[in-house]
Amino acid sequence: MTRHGHWTSGVGGVGGRAPLRISLAGGGTDLPDYSAEFGGDVVAMAIDAEIRIHLTEAAERSETRWSDHTGDLPGDPVLNDLVASLLRAHPHWGRRPWRMTSTSGARAGAGLGSSGAFLVALAGLLHPGAGPAELARTAYAWEHRHAGRMVGPQDSYASAHGGLGAIEIGTGGAVHVSPLTPHPHAASWIDHNLLLFDTGGSRDASRIVASAKRDADRTARSDGRPGRPTRRVEQLHAIRTLVAPFRKALEEGDVERFGPLLTENWTLKSALGRGISTPRAEELLAGCLAAGAQGGKLVGAGGGGYVLVSVPDRALPAVRAAMARAHAPELPFRLSPHGVRTDDSVTLPPAPRTAAESPRVASTTTANPAPPPGEKELS
Repeated sequence: MTRHGHWTSGVGGVGGRAPLRISLAGGGTDLPDYSAEFGGDVVAMAIDAEIRIHLTEAAERSETRWSDHTGDLPGDPVLNDLVASLLRAHPHWGRRPWRMTSTSGARAGAGLGSSGAFLVALAGLLHPGAGPAELARTAYAWEHRHAGRMVGPQDSYASAHGGLGAIEIGTGGAVHVSPLTPHPHAASWIDHNLLLFDTGGSRDASRIVASAKRDADRTARSDGRPGRPTRRVEQLHAIRTLVAPFRKALEEGDVERFGPLLTENWTLKSALGRGISTPRAEELLAGCLAAGAQGGKLVGAGGGGYVLVSVPDRALPAVRAAMARAHAPELPFRLSPHGVRTDDSVTLPPAPRTAAESPRVASTTTANPAPPPGEKELS
């Protein structure tokens, strides 16, 4: 099956890839419990670390295999079941045993949107010819509705579209992505002066978010003043106000603003609930700042993963040396212009079907949203 949906003869199966993402500003305002009432805004970028999947026919039984760049191979029953159910409903893969393998360019539980990227890549294979917005809607629906995870749509939309974008979420659930063209100085800074360092901790983003919301709900009930916004809502309102200045800094090349805005975003996000910040993350951020970084944050929902810091040229050696002493490996990355892609060089044996059957799978999602793989929950 090529990206245009034609069945072809071959031996290799089908392959696809989708980029991981970094949220720069507004993360958390895309979550349904907030955006359904207030809308949401996020600035996010795709990076050249990718999720790659390969789907082929197996000799005897169906299975999903995962690995990340550390070589870990944990499994997640919920996500395994999700992938299996999607393939059972497919006109080709539902008829025979299959094997899916998935590899990630970043460690699992890293806060880089790996689950969303995996599902976007899978949607690209099962819905050939669909555009990035449709694939993002499909992947989000699988993760949010079918798997029941408390996630927002930014991961799937950033991964499907690629590049740098402003993601706007309406109160009715509609999502609009506006591509951003960074100033050349800002584009160069992203590639060379924004650094990712591994805290060594993994977490389930959905559980971190759910825990923070429970804390906020308990606080609201004890406050006893109906109609007053909860502290969590007020914090998310404040996080949302950082989107416009970060977007302006990107478009005008005001890279000196990146660090302070990242720090302000982290100060607000880490106050959303217990478990978002960790001693290890705070240690690494403090070490980066002491070595000359201008600011930073923990990416994703918190609880572990990678710290992102903005570092001027003069401080790059000192920051890297400090993180090496702290045993925090760097994950090199660049801004990726590419979104979801399929590998045309990998082909699939034709499935037996009647003349009335179509080689394309019908969409299983509605117009509005929300790992799948049977690997593990990647983020």
